[in-house]
Amino acid sequence: MLLTIDPREPEPWLIARVVNLLRRGGVVVVPTDTVYGYACLLEDGEATRRLYQAKGITAAKRLSILVGDLATAARYAKGMTTPVFRMMKRVLPGPYTFIFQATSEVPRTMLRKRRTIGVRYPDCPIVLAVLAEIGAPLLTTSVRNEADEWLLDPMEIEAKLGDTVDLVVDGGTLPNEPSTVIDLSGDEPVLVRQGKGDVAALELFQ
Repeated sequence: MLLTIDPREPEPWLIARVVNLLRRGGVVVVPTDTVYGYACLLEDGEATRRLYQAKGITAAKRLSILVGDLATAARYAKGMTTPVFRMMKRVLPGPYTFIFQATSEVPRTMLRKRRTIGVRYPDCPIVLAVLAEIGAPLLTTSVRNEADEWLLDPMEIEAKLGDTVDLVVDGGTLPNEPSTVIDLSGDEPVLVRQGKGDVAALELFQ
């Protein structure tokens, strides 16, 4: 099912529909400030299993969480020092994924063979409205096709994935701009992928 929501001023009653579906264990596709992503409640084990199945990956694959504030991020990300917190506060919400060592708050189903977690605090009104309404983080991973290319058109996503997810949120066709990924799980920051986010703004690699 395709649900069109205004990407700039999301309609509250439509956001409520998305939230109700997520609370019932749904797996949905949502736009972000970069590309489209699968999403489900982080704490819902059965929904997590369905998300992995829809994506066609195993639990060994590292996924990310969508958060609506840095306090929530700090619950799941170990090693968020004061300088790191200040840096994230300066650039977020925005098109970055930060990888941290995972805290004990992260469900064990996500940590098979891995002890790290990606954190996304996206500058996307639709996702931020969902997160504010639901009051909990979402598990997420990007939507790709068989050639490992991002799917950016919600109508194409619905046509290809409609049988594997409960809802596709149409926030418009997105540009091909993934997030910039920074690994902060070790002693030194590592640029994993240069994407939409400006690396210079982080002031980590000077």
